[in-house]
Amino acid sequence: WAFLDYVNLAFHEAGHLFLSFAGETIHILGGTLGQLAVPLLLGAYFLLRQGQPFAAAVCAWWVGENLANVSYYMADARDLALPLVGGGEHDWNTLFFKFGMLTEPWVQRISGSTRLLGVVIMLIGLTWAGFLSATEAWRRERQERLIMRWPWLEPLLER
Repeated sequence: WAFLDYVNLAFHEAGHLFLSFAGETIHILGGTLGQLAVPLLLGAYFLLRQGQPFAAAVCAWWVGENLANVSYYMADARDLALPLVGGGEHDWNTLFFKFGMLTEPWVQRISGSTRLLGVVIMLIGLTWAGFLSATEAWRRERQERLIMRWPWLEPLLER
């Protein structure tokens, strides 16, 4: 466990609490939604309200890290080996069972895809942050070419 795992856990548990009114399935899924929503919302805030794309890039990495973290939780749905806070029910065991997907192939496919998505998003966040951290001359030259080709990138690349 790293420090960030404890932060993610707090948002996971808060997600259950905040979505407890929305029915059983959403309440169970609320933990995962909570830990993904916080960095997504913070990233949007930093980018759209504060004009700080570097902070948004770090939040993008954080979303990917959370997805990788969730993939381990998903992969444990059959073994139930991970220690749970308060010894409660395993969210992904319950969800996979509820939707008839608690078989080994389904669990592996979904957890593996989630992990891959997380790694890809982490790499995008790191690349984005690295680009923004580059020297001004190097970054400006590449930024102009990128924006000329894909104008929608401009707010993501301006420091």
